[in-house]
Amino acid sequence: MGGTSVIPETAFNGAWLANPSERFRYRKAFAFEQERLSAATDLRTKGVVVAAEDPVLFCAQLFAALAEALPVWLRSASPGRDDELRFADIHDQYGVSPFGSLFIPTGGTSGGLRFARHSWGSVQAAADGLQHRFAADALRSWCCLPMRHVAGLMQVVRAVVSGGDVHFGEYRDLAEESFPRKFIENRLVSLVPTQLARLLSSPVAIANLRSATAVFVGGGPMQADMRSRARELDLPVAPTYGTTETAGMVTLLSPELFLAGREGVGTPMPGTELAFDERGILQIRSESLCSGYHDRDFVKNTWFQTADLGFLDKQGSLQIEGRLDRLVNTGGVKVDPAKVEQAILDTGLVEKCFVAGMPDPEWGECLVAFCVPVSVSPDAVQVALTARLARSQVPKILLPMDRLPLDELGKPDTDAMIAAVAER
Repeated sequence: MGGTSVIPETAFNGAWLANPSERFRYRKAFAFEQERLSAATDLRTKGVVVAAEDPVLFCAQLFAALAEALPVWLRSASPGRDDELRFADIHDQYGVSPFGSLFIPTGGTSGGLRFARHSWGSVQAAADGLQHRFAADALRSWCCLPMRHVAGLMQVVRAVVSGGDVHFGEYRDLAEESFPRKFIENRLVSLVPTQLARLLSSPVAIANLRSATAVFVGGGPMQADMRSRARELDLPVAPTYGTTETAGMVTLLSPELFLAGREGVGTPMPGTELAFDERGILQIRSESLCSGYHDRDFVKNTWFQTADLGFLDKQGSLQIEGRLDRLVNTGGVKVDPAKVEQAILDTGLVEKCFVAGMPDPEWGECLVAFCVPVSVSPDAVQVALTARLARSQVPKILLPMDRLPLDELGKPDTDAMIAAVAER
């Protein structure tokens, strides 16, 4: 857990970049960052904040700091005001960081901004596990996820550790006629369900995805219609389950098993064990588990308790049933939003939906359903739900929208939800 390990020299010279021009740009940026850091005298305690939007510059800043064994905090280049204030408070109050600490942002299991404290040893353990699972000499990726999130960062770590390489792009590029398919052929791609759903409407994107070695899909559940559509199109989709605390993947379902109809998010990665408590809450013990959060250390070889409810099916594949931290207490009744979302989708009246609890003076929290498309009839949906759900489970507010209030990784965007409710 969070052990020490030597970072390969290729991390610093940019050999892991597939594009020669990006490799040249990386080396210049890395040299500049080295010079800047060597002149700084106040970074040993608090560490370096890495927040470049450009993934090449982001990685140059990251590896220059790690080469100096400085603590590193991964951040967004344009955080919201509340997020920036929370980070400033965390950063100001934090004491001396262990050398080489890698702080990766996460909501944790209690919500709010939090940072998992990794080391090169823990992220390398996660990369080694995937390389072992794929029995690959080198892991080569096309990366479209942000570097500040573990799913984007780990694509670079895997390339460095395995001797592979990475192309960078935007997920929307896959739907462009001009996209060079050689950038994705025989490579690993990671997407969140929201991105995959949008790409499935593009014949160009479908053809590009079909040429990949595997399309990892994680960060949230794939709906049944999305799974069926991906199988019909013969896409090499590989559903995964992972956490920031474990440096990414905890389980993986291979493309072969997915296309054969196997459900769930697969079996544990090498070096990972799963257990469930009496309530069905998933617990993880892994060689890639972080050393703790910015405000709390983990006990060595501890079981990490998630907020996810699930079980292993007869084939040993992990099935996730919901999240404890999404439960909404409305009028004293606890409601699982995931079950409400499925009931709404089952009406056939909406294409997509997201259900959340919002503060309410009368109910404590009230259920709000955000539905796509904007032409959805709230009255028709609520009438249809009365035959499917208990009265306490029917959302008090149903808002038709042109897009769901989710961020780039498909996670809830609290500010967007509050604004939508305020404007109704």
